Amino acid sequence: MQINYYDVFIDFDFKGLKYYGHEKIQLQTDDKLVLDADGIEVKKVSSNGNNIPFVIGEKSVTINTGNFSGELEIDFEGKVRDDLVGIYVAPYDSSYIVTTQFESSHARKFIPCVDNPAYKAEFKFTIKVDKDLDVISNMPIQRIEYENDKKIVEFLKTPRMSTYLIYLGIGKFEEYYDYSAEPTVIVATVPGKISRGEIPASYGRNFIKFYEEYFGIKYPLPKEHLIAVPEFAFGAMENWGAITFRETALLADKNSSIRQLRRVAEVIAHELAHQWFGDLVTMKWWNDLWLNESFATFMSYKAVNWLKPEWDFWGNFIYEETSGAMIKDSLHITHPIEANVKNVEEIEEIFDDISYGKGASILRMIEYYLGNEDFRKGISSYLESHKFSNAEGKDLWISLEKASGKPVSKIMESWITQEGYPEIDVKIDGNTVIFTQKRFFQDGSEDNKIYLVPLTFEINGKKYNMLLDSQKQEFKINESVNSIKVNLDKSGFYRVYYDNIDKIANLNSLEKFGLVNDYFAFLLSGKINFDQYKKIVLTMMNEDNYLPVLELSSQLMTLYLINKQKYGKIAVDFHKSQEKIWSQKKDELGKITYANILENLVLMDNEFAIELSKKINENIDTEIKDAVLMAYARTYEENAYEKLLESYKKEKFDEEKQRYLKALLSFKESYLVNNTLSLSLIGLIKKQDILRILPLAARNLESRRAVWVWLKTYIDEVRKAYQGTGILGRILSDTLPILGLDNVNDVVNFFNEHSIPEAKKGIQQGLEMLKILSRLT
Repeated sequence: MQINYYDVFIDFDFKGLKYYGHEKIQLQTDDKLVLDADGIEVKKVSSNGNNIPFVIGEKSVTINTGNFSGELEIDFEGKVRDDLVGIYVAPYDSSYIVTTQFESSHARKFIPCVDNPAYKAEFKFTIKVDKDLDVISNMPIQRIEYENDKKIVEFLKTPRMSTYLIYLGIGKFEEYYDYSAEPTVIVATVPGKISRGEIPASYGRNFIKFYEEYFGIKYPLPKEHLIAVPEFAFGAMENWGAITFRETALLADKNSSIRQLRRVAEVIAHELAHQWFGDLVTMKWWNDLWLNESFATFMSYKAVNWLKPEWDFWGNFIYEETSGAMIKDSLHITHPIEANVKNVEEIEEIFDDISYGKGASILRMIEYYLGNEDFRKGISSYLESHKFSNAEGKDLWISLEKASGKPVSKIMESWITQEGYPEIDVKIDGNTVIFTQKRFFQDGSEDNKIYLVPLTFEINGKKYNMLLDSQKQEFKINESVNSIKVNLDKSGFYRVYYDNIDKIANLNSLEKFGLVNDYFAFLLSGKINFDQYKKIVLTMMNEDNYLPVLELSSQLMTLYLINKQKYGKIAVDFHKSQEKIWSQKKDELGKITYANILENLVLMDNEFAIELSKKINENIDTEIKDAVLMAYARTYEENAYEKLLESYKKEKFDEEKQRYLKALLSFKESYLVNNTLSLSLIGLIKKQDILRILPLAARNLESRRAVWVWLKTYIDEVRKAYQGTGILGRILSDTLPILGLDNVNDVVNFFNEHSIPEAKKGIQQGLEMLKILSRLT
């Protein structure tokens, strides 16, 4: 079967939130045609004026075409949804827009179609709406006709593309245009928010330029919309030519925090990378989802690092992407990068740290192994060969192999088809280094799985590399080994254990991060004891590089939450020592680090919180405003809750709202934290934020038990808000290990008794990690 094009007319009832559709599909098939249609009411199917019989299934319509080549016409009706997938309502203030989210398999909730990424087609959309409304789609508007109180908006035809990349937005929008080059870059917001459009438009323009030069392929559409959606389950979505974002992932101005600017830059860069890697060339099926997501993740850091080298985005990459993926991939409940997806219901659960962070980290490891230019040539060749079509992982490996002459396919086969990753044990014997590998499990389990590891290391100041392809290999030099470091620049996706840490020397910031990150994992697994871990912490009490400091701050905060009595002193001592260092820094990374130190210290040290809260009425740096508001919440001041809640309600921009939300979840009185969570049940907190705030609430030691009770009580409401997505599982995977520490048995029993199929994998991961952390209590 082949689909050539869809010509879709939609007559939209904006007030009634329903629509009538008429589509023409040009196709060839030698059998009956099955179209995906979920919640769509098909009224009539015809061709050349002749009706064709059809049968409506639960989520499909079967049309008795037989051997057919030509144009089918289909009349159908649909309704706008109130969840966050398909075509749905996104409310704001006292109004709303209608918007779409079709990845992975939700275009079928909008129009009857073959909703499969391999069946690319051209699309032409014509939308009839009230004449005072705006309409945005993938392509520019071709023409507008007016008909009484309605208007008919006709869009240009798209290139060949997959159904999950279609976009339609209807409502009232304000727009910021950048005409400085092709394509036109347009930022769109709901009314009153376009003042934060100039910076994201500038990022968009710069990243398009970067990708055009890097890939050697011009951006293929006439325009690129960047659309801020007021209610959006995901961070962003790469619809071709009409990318959607939640407001906190797109909008920023000169008053925004550095953390906000960094996030906006990274998300825009990620989605724009998809315009080539995912949209221009698309995976054949969802088992290669990682090809899209890993590559967009990897390229986004490359692009931001090019634009803003002072942000050290490769440091951020290993802190955010590599580290998170290594945690998830060290559990028994994980999956290979190349997942085995049999049906659409399984797709949502693989939008996870493995498909994004691990895949991106493996790409970084391969680039390090091949060299930057050979890697770039291979990527460019792959995109050129498969543009406007579909591809598989093996197609990319072949391109990289041809460009470099190195055994990429063999290495990648080892990393994408096997789950997990190795621990490399390093032993020194005179002039010989002995490398031994085994699979690393966070619970300390044993597994002698073999990976093809591109090892990088430095001995006595000289760099070496080798392909470790067996369980044990020796490497000899002509002199005694006096100093060593393994996994240069933390480029490899493996952990390193040294038999003698006193021999480690000359670590840069990435490698210091790698050391403290690995040894915390060894503490959790039982490979080392707390005294051995503490020895490393004590050497870094006065460390002034942001990367290992941020990592140790996070680790010690976790230990504090596990057992305040046992680990509280070293956690507070470290943070107080670091607070003195970073309070003096004026650079952007310094300010970010200082803000993180303050926020953790506020939750750990009440006297510090009281002192910091006194800045509440001062003109403080934007970066530390979150910490000051959190501190204010913990001081027991009368009416503090009411004041913060009122400020939350008044704020126009989500960036500011999130600050007040963090503070509202920081009160020591657990009933106030639960009150805040319950605001989501009455619409005062957006649906998109219900799950996002759970990890914040779980970090509040005083309210943790109550938050768990709240989640048990309202789990069905939370599920409903996120139905059709895999987000619930991902958030529970991250939240349960901390949230459940006071109630391990209750948490395990609850999920044994309550089946939540759409979050099964995430819950299993969360419970596994909960048991690991609870061993340290």
